[in-house]
Amino acid sequence: MSELGSTVQKKKKQSPSLKARALRLLSMREYSRKGLAAKLEESAARMLKLKTVGEDSEEIAPTNSLTSQIEAVLDDFEARGWLSDERFAEALVRRRSERFGTRKIQDELTQAGVDSSKTVALLKTLKETEYQRAYELWLRKFGALPTEQKERARQYRFLASKGFSSAVVSKVVAGRPD
Repeated sequence: MSELGSTVQKKKKQSPSLKARALRLLSMREYSRKGLAAKLEESAARMLKLKTVGEDSEEIAPTNSLTSQIEAVLDDFEARGWLSDERFAEALVRRRSERFGTRKIQDELTQAGVDSSKTVALLKTLKETEYQRAYELWLRKFGALPTEQKERARQYRFLASKGFSSAVVSKVVAGRPD
């Protein structure tokens, strides 16, 4: 083996910086600010755990310092346009709109920490197409109007559990056009 190869193996693998981890995560998919912060905190906690288990006795950063470092990285990424709650919201709406109603998507956006003022236009568009999306989902799943009350209730529960409004679900299950 060459001299260079043996020295590389002897060195410990250095963990990537906070910025590098954030960039790697963002290169795979869009994240909300809150979601990326949670991922970075989780990753940092894992790294700290590995450092304490290993023989390395490096100084461990306090959690408030870590939080401020994460916030600085997120602010930098937002300033550069790499991190955007609006883009995250658009991607989530695109991914979920075929299978879920406005209510469920709105709950997911709220849970992800996206400000509701940033998603007003997206949710308005979703509300306009809610009947069509519910009808297409119902058609793929059931395809026929229910003949019994038990089947009607089953279809109603299915669409309601997907986050569609009760008015839209009633119209779809009853077979009334919008």
